[in-house]
Amino acid sequence: MRPFGDVIKSAPTHKRERELAPHPSLKPQAFMREVVRAVLPLGKGVVLDPFAGSGSTLAAAEAVGYASIGVERDPRYFKLAQSSIPKLAALDVPVAEQAPSG
Repeated sequence: MRPFGDVIKSAPTHKRERELAPHPSLKPQAFMREVVRAVLPLGKGVVLDPFAGSGSTLAAAEAVGYASIGVERDPRYFKLAQSSIPKLAALDVPVAEQAPSG
């Protein structure tokens, strides 16, 4: 079973991403960027991640140009997010093909 496979293509998190942000539930940037675009399809608003962990959602928001706010109570993961967000956001990841309009 592949969650969201019929909606957003996904694959396991790439090794280079796991090296930048070693967190047990790190999500792939290609997938997270599509999720962020889906959450704010008009590009207006702020992405809120109340359990920021490594910051992969916040990095995805930054990569697509959206404002975001993250909350993380574990000091280790907070520090991890601080260092990993700019690195993950800067990654060049494949962009899913957009369906033709009209």
